Amino acid sequence: MNIFISVFLISLSMLSYEILLMRIFSVISWSHFAYMVISIALLGFGVSGTFISLLQERLKRRFYQFFSLFAFLFSLSLPLCFALSQRIPFSPFLIVWYSREYLHLLEYYLVFLIPFFLGATCIGLSFLKFHQKIPRIYFVNLLGSGAGTMGAVLAMYVLPPLSILGVITILAFLSALLPAFNLSKKAFITATAVFLVPVLFLLLHLPQPRISQYKGLSVALKLPQAEILSQRFSPLGRLDVVRSPAIRYAPGLSLNFKGKIPPQLALFIDADSMCAITDFRGDLSNLRYLDYLTSALPYHLLNEPSVLILGAGGGSEVLCALYHNASSIKAVEVNPQVIDLVKEEYGEFSHHLYSHPRVSVKIAEGRGFLEATDEKYDLIQISLLDSFSASAAGVYASSESYLYTIEAIKKYIEHLTPQGILSITRWVKTPPRDGIKLFATAVESLEDLGVKDPSSHLIFIRSWATSTLLVARSAFIPSQIERVKKFTEERLFDLIWYPGIRSEETNRYNILAWPYYYEAAQKILSEEREKFYEDYLFYIRPATDNRPYFFHFFKWKSLPYLLRTMGRAWIPFMEWGYVILIATLVQAIGASILLVILPLFFLKKRATSRDKLRVFIYFLLLGMGYMFMEISFIQKFTLFLFYPIYSVAVVICGFLIFSGWGSYLSERIHFKRMSTIEVAIGGIVTISLIYLIWLKEIFASFIWLPDWLKISLSLLLIAPLAFFMGMPFPSGLRRVSSNAPSLIPWAWGINGCSSVISAVLAIILAISGGFNLVIGISLASYTLAAVSFIHYYYIPSDLKI
Repeated sequence: MNIFISVFLISLSMLSYEILLMRIFSVISWSHFAYMVISIALLGFGVSGTFISLLQERLKRRFYQFFSLFAFLFSLSLPLCFALSQRIPFSPFLIVWYSREYLHLLEYYLVFLIPFFLGATCIGLSFLKFHQKIPRIYFVNLLGSGAGTMGAVLAMYVLPPLSILGVITILAFLSALLPAFNLSKKAFITATAVFLVPVLFLLLHLPQPRISQYKGLSVALKLPQAEILSQRFSPLGRLDVVRSPAIRYAPGLSLNFKGKIPPQLALFIDADSMCAITDFRGDLSNLRYLDYLTSALPYHLLNEPSVLILGAGGGSEVLCALYHNASSIKAVEVNPQVIDLVKEEYGEFSHHLYSHPRVSVKIAEGRGFLEATDEKYDLIQISLLDSFSASAAGVYASSESYLYTIEAIKKYIEHLTPQGILSITRWVKTPPRDGIKLFATAVESLEDLGVKDPSSHLIFIRSWATSTLLVARSAFIPSQIERVKKFTEERLFDLIWYPGIRSEETNRYNILAWPYYYEAAQKILSEEREKFYEDYLFYIRPATDNRPYFFHFFKWKSLPYLLRTMGRAWIPFMEWGYVILIATLVQAIGASILLVILPLFFLKKRATSRDKLRVFIYFLLLGMGYMFMEISFIQKFTLFLFYPIYSVAVVICGFLIFSGWGSYLSERIHFKRMSTIEVAIGGIVTISLIYLIWLKEIFASFIWLPDWLKISLSLLLIAPLAFFMGMPFPSGLRRVSSNAPSLIPWAWGINGCSSVISAVLAIILAISGGFNLVIGISLASYTLAAVSFIHYYYIPSDLKI
């Protein structure tokens, strides 16, 4: 019984640690670098399989001594490896110029591989020692992992990161104490004392996370008299409020503006994405600078509009709406802590902006808010939601966004009044990418809605730093176009597109080497669109809900040309998010080959070649099938739950816990004429196909439910699929234990390596082909696993006729 509890606590600690590291690294670096480091570190599961395979007889004979040792080391490694990581001077953006950064990256890999290796070794040892109880061990393993996932997310609402790390470490230490009771009293006391002292010392001396010098917060803190006034932390991100007399936030401000910008506080999200809390002294005339931003354009075309702002942040767009006399303003913000900061802690500084009689605030994800309402607006504004540096570097290339898909744009347009306008502002990039892709998305969205002439519904302008696209429910009229011309001329903004524009009217003030935007708009609106998509240097086809990667612009076929013409000068403009994803996959495959192939040379006397091949194929495909399905469902359920953190927590937790129950019951349920593996995979394929056809309709029918009911329904939908997905792994291990028990740890390692590789590969495939393709490959993997394995391993107790 103690072993089951220990496996539960170790599994809980490992998943909690993984999620906590991902969140911390998203703050101190960027999420894609965090993803790469943690993905490679998770290969510790593969290393553990190799290690146990080579030393299994010795480990099995002295099971309790080794289990306790590795569990104690695991608890010690959690704070130690985090502390060591903060001393590694790794700068991701310097890696292409300085070879020493590769060494620092390797140090990161090795440091974080240690805790996952130690924890996975404990679980792998349990499979080896108690192979008759594999389904129950796998059950508590998955149950602990599910609890760790949900527990880590919930803990982030109430505890700072280092406190959460302390709780995880204590739970891990408890996991070591339980099996240690099987040792002698002297050994128990000695081991506890030896490890307890350094664990407590490390927990009391944990270093604060060291933020990259290239992130916005680090840059802001170098300003005169800069200081952090307050800090908040939650699963939605870390918030920092910074004060400095030098802070002024007005993205893309007209070079023709000669006034003053009132005092501001900088609000950073995850130490990078910045918005401002503005002290306008209660006098709207102090906000004149907001009329010199490209995002102010729609207010010159509408009279006292009702406004919906998606991404309210510190309130700049709300102030702009008030300055332009909007009749009503609904501000939607996904992070409640942002609203709390502006409304409560800095209420006096912001002059109680979010309590203004014309302003109402809603805590919701933007698209999710619109899905649940029938209300229509004269103006829908989508704010700048990311930092310029991160956007320019392409760090979001592997991040999905459901705000900029064709389906999303159509939803926004449907919530406009007959004369309403959708306004979206993005950063200007060189070479052009975002703006052109956004324009293409708007054109195809209008066409899908049955608009015969999309060109008459679009206006597009830019400054030196930002571009704003207007999409109208009805065609723009001549008087509106004249106002657009006047607005841009007075502010030295460039026209990109309006109905009837002439080429000589473009690229006049903020001059580019070529009128790229205008020519792109022309071709997108012409019959040359497909050819333009194919020929353009970047991937600018519109994103869809099935492929929600708006920020993915990388094209493999353009790489030789760019390197040939720009050489190393091209490196700063690379889509780093996608490049890092590819690098992670290559590294994971390379490391996994060594970890999986190596034991083959030492297991010749313990298993036949056919045993090894079948075990390799089966557990490789199981890992791939499971991860492909899980990652796809995280994205599918994001369109129902809308909060990405909810989707991640609910789907992962649901998959793990219900898979655990499937594992637990797999040894108790027997079927006539079919094996457990056949029934399980048949259930997986059937339920998945049903969901591929009907899941979207199910979501649409229940989109109006409150969050807690949607979470409950999500778990109910996940349960049957996850239940069947929990059966093939323990059923397969039971068969291996009867035919070639020496291969059990190797199978565990193969499955772990496959899971890591598949987690990365799934995103790459989704970027290229969409999540429906990923689900299809998952089903094919499960089917092939059954075909490759079931006829070679037969256990009479698993088949009743």
